[in-house]
Amino acid sequence: MSVQIKIDTKNLEKAMADYARMKKKTDAAVVNKGMRFWLPFAGSKVKDKTSTAARVRTELTNQAKRISRGEKKKKTQLTNTVAAAIIAARLRKQGRNHFPRASSGPKSAAFVGEFYAMTERFVNARVRSIGYLAAGFIPSYKAFNVPMRGMPRNQKRFKGRSIGTKAVPVSNGKVTAFASVKRLGAFLVAPNAFSSSIPEVRRQFINWMAQDVNEVAKKTGFKK
Repeated sequence: MSVQIKIDTKNLEKAMADYARMKKKTDAAVVNKGMRFWLPFAGSKVKDKTSTAARVRTELTNQAKRISRGEKKKKTQLTNTVAAAIIAARLRKQGRNHFPRASSGPKSAAFVGEFYAMTERFVNARVRSIGYLAAGFIPSYKAFNVPMRGMPRNQKRFKGRSIGTKAVPVSNGKVTAFASVKRLGAFLVAPNAFSSSIPEVRRQFINWMAQDVNEVAKKTGFKK
């Protein structure tokens, strides 16, 4: 799904223009600096709305129902979990309504082993999917030199789709940078992530300018 949103950036652009004049930076350099902070600000909002790998594993491997005293002796790590219940439901849809016990023979024991192997693969696939969604930010983060702390390393599936294009100086017209983040459902999960991050980026530029003013004041004796 591709979603495009129009965001009012007038106040941000004014702060960036003031910063460019104060620091004697090119418009392109300032725009790229802004993108370097806008992406992680927005990304953190999306991340806060999505689950984590640890949470997914916990949700899938916690007990789906209370285990009786007699069942505790034969309980495995995945016995009676939500993940096992999901796999059992899938097998029932395939017409496999009766699940033999491991003690009823070699064939039954093999089935039980296969059942829990399927359950384990299901849990691991769901956990890996969290890294896959997060990896959608990687190409854009790399383009704007955003620190990659806590991000998965593999972004092969997103090459050519999630991209980041730095701003370059132009002779006339506006300087622009571009970032495309292919993270499934990002807009649905946090529709205001990017728009609500604009004031944060603006405040960051204002803070940088205030710091410079304070430094000059200290050097000239106007501030102790």
